[in-house]
Amino acid sequence: MKVVALISGGKDSCYNMMECVAAGHEIVALANLCPAGNTGELDSYMYQTVGHEAIKLYAEAMDLPLYQRTIEGSGLHTGREYSQRDGDEVEDLYDLLKLVKEKEDVDAVSVGAILSDYQRVRVENVCMRLHLQPLAYLWRKDQESLLREIISSDLHAIIIKVAAFGLDPEKHLGKSLAEMEPYLKQLSQKYGVHICGEGGEYETFTLDCPLFKKKIVIDTMETVVHSADAFAPVGYLRFSKMHVEHKGNKSTGRILSPESCLCQNTINMIQELEAGDKTEDIQDAITSVTDVKPSQLVSVGSSLSCSTRTAQGYQWICGILGTHCEDPNIQDQTKQALSLLQGELTKRGWKLEHVVLVHLYVRNMTDFGAVNSVYQSFFSFSPPARVCVETPLPSGHLIQLDCLLHDWVGSAENDTFHDKRVLHVQSLSHWAPANIGPYGQAVKVDDAVFCAGQIALVPCTMQLAQGGPSVETSLALGHVEKILKATDSSLTFFHVLQAHCYVIHRSYIPTVKRVWKRKLRMMHTEEQQGSYGEQENQCGALVVAVVPSLPRAAAVELHVTAVLDNPRKRSSYSSSVEIPQGTIEWQLLQSSTEQFAAVSLSLSLHPSVPDTQRDRDILQSLGSTFQSAQEKAGSGLCALCVRAFYKHDVSLAGWLSAGFAESFKETEGQRSPAVILVPVQNLPDAQILHFSCWLSL
Repeated sequence: MKVVALISGGKDSCYNMMECVAAGHEIVALANLCPAGNTGELDSYMYQTVGHEAIKLYAEAMDLPLYQRTIEGSGLHTGREYSQRDGDEVEDLYDLLKLVKEKEDVDAVSVGAILSDYQRVRVENVCMRLHLQPLAYLWRKDQESLLREIISSDLHAIIIKVAAFGLDPEKHLGKSLAEMEPYLKQLSQKYGVHICGEGGEYETFTLDCPLFKKKIVIDTMETVVHSADAFAPVGYLRFSKMHVEHKGNKSTGRILSPESCLCQNTINMIQELEAGDKTEDIQDAITSVTDVKPSQLVSVGSSLSCSTRTAQGYQWICGILGTHCEDPNIQDQTKQALSLLQGELTKRGWKLEHVVLVHLYVRNMTDFGAVNSVYQSFFSFSPPARVCVETPLPSGHLIQLDCLLHDWVGSAENDTFHDKRVLHVQSLSHWAPANIGPYGQAVKVDDAVFCAGQIALVPCTMQLAQGGPSVETSLALGHVEKILKATDSSLTFFHVLQAHCYVIHRSYIPTVKRVWKRKLRMMHTEEQQGSYGEQENQCGALVVAVVPSLPRAAAVELHVTAVLDNPRKRSSYSSSVEIPQGTIEWQLLQSSTEQFAAVSLSLSLHPSVPDTQRDRDILQSLGSTFQSAQEKAGSGLCALCVRAFYKHDVSLAGWLSAGFAESFKETEGQRSPAVILVPVQNLPDAQILHFSCWLSL
């Protein structure tokens, strides 16, 4: 892609340019926002302005056009999210990039963001409005490792501003990063100073790097003390005279190569781990062929189902279908389904902004792109997390929506305001996949985190990783782990309370389970010899189901819900109930806060039981077992949603699932969950159905 690089003069924006070049992109222009007049330092939420006197030398050093604009606005809209507002300093960036796009026909923007969601959200907002792809390859890299990378890449930068305990303008301004690295490590270990200056502790100016054809030389400069605080004085350098010099024929450093890509290194590590794992499991050479063609599948049908609204403000609305018609069109049906959802929300006092999680089922995954084009017009701002799979739908219907709602706005009278955060990263990076549709990677409401489904996309290229189901599972697990960490720094995989994994072939089920268990074992070891107790009892049960197809032709998609609690103090119960026809197994895991729980219940039949048998005794046993499992969680918890995965080719499974759903309709006036029927191609072992339930206060 043709890239314009946002430059401040600092190390991060410069190193991200190097990462862009390593990824095969072409830097064609530079862009900078500078303070008005002769102001040396502007107090901006968004932009580094110290050192702006030398920015014009960048253009000469790189032999590229430089576009500059004066910062006229101020930080008016300073919340977590950003929407267009006249007079805000973000609109200065919009005008600047709009001009560059018109003049240079660029496709993407290089952004040196490392940790600041504030900056990332605003740059992404501008980029999306201009249809530009943000490239933020430094995003969420380990800061100590990143600083070492920058220095070892022959990027030469000096400290030009300090504003933190332990940093002194008289001692440290003008020193190189290489000189300061040991001391910055000390400050980080002792006082928690961000080693890359992400907390505003210091700022830098780059004098040379492998991308420069000439190097920048500062002839004269002066120290300006902005604040003479005894503990954390603030000071910066003002450049008064500078020039560029030819570097000659001597090589001054290396350009990053694709071999240094963190994403590829991660995949290589996964492949090495797989090679060393001697655990045997069933493997099939088929990687994309499903068990049965979608046209051969038959659904028992779905209908609108709505759960009780809980005291915590949660409610499920399920079974929203596109209108049946003789000549179905996916875009029309998507619009109809979303319009129907809006109507149902309005009737119940909700708005689209209250949707925190969407389960999206499509009849044909080839419609995925067309669905997104319509979906985006409804969920464009702080979109909910989303899971998407292909599954058979009632005849004539192409799409179904199931939505989890939460009244996060709350009520001032009842003092019930909630903390809602949406993680919606749209930049290409080495961190985790950017959203490939109009959804957030995760939505956090108070202590609950609802993650979007993750497939094995390589973050920096957004292409599906190669290597089969084991590599895809490991990479998807890594994505989920990073998303949890980005949502809340204390979250780990042990905080997962419920986990669903979708695969496209039954032979992948053992592989997924093996990789999942290995991940928990590795984490258990890392947590200092079992500080979390029995690892498998502290993390939610993994439900695996085989479906016809997944987005991007992936083999594996992983979806989890986590709770920010103390996993060591969770309550776990499990049991096995033998019935004449087979075995019912169930497990309940309750958060240590006692506000959430997850129930997993499965039915396996003995081989002698005919598929066509419809036995009300089995249905009664399922109901009583499910009730017993709920009672273990206590009377305060309400079953919100039961997702019934059943084998499509076992008529008894479909009949039992439908009967289970009907049984809740008979409990009018009592707390009842929404029940979603999901026909699947296969389930683990001899299971013919699996109920997965989420409970909340």
